Amino acid sequence: MASEKQIAANRANAKRSTGPKTAVGKSRSRRNAFRHGLSLGMARDELTSRKIDVLARALVHDDNDGQQLFLATSMAVAQVNLLHIEKTRTDMMDALEGRDSDSARLRRVAALDRYERYARTKRRRASEQLEALICDGSPR
Repeated sequence: MASEKQIAANRANAKRSTGPKTAVGKSRSRRNAFRHGLSLGMARDELTSRKIDVLARALVHDDNDGQQLFLATSMAVAQVNLLHIEKTRTDMMDALEGRDSDSARLRRVAALDRYERYARTKRRRASEQLEALICDGSPR
């Protein structure tokens, strides 16, 4: 249990530390924990959406079948995510070249494996369901 003196000191400190006040400070602090953006989900610009749509339509047997198109789109999104992860990994490795590779930087590169496994799993599951739908007529 905190004493009255500690509580008063905590309140005084809290009044002084209210975070950044300027727009520059706020924008800088907004990106404090940002490393690669892979956990946010992919921001889709028009070009990325078009790539996903073209890839999905190439994967389906009948593009009038909404279920096939949905599963093919899931596969295409996962594939585009994998390409983004690969580019991020390449950029991070390029940044390491010529520097002393400390363990923290290497761990960040290795952490990309988690995102890659997740995207590969999503692609595989959508592929299996699409194949079952096309061959058997019902998704697994």
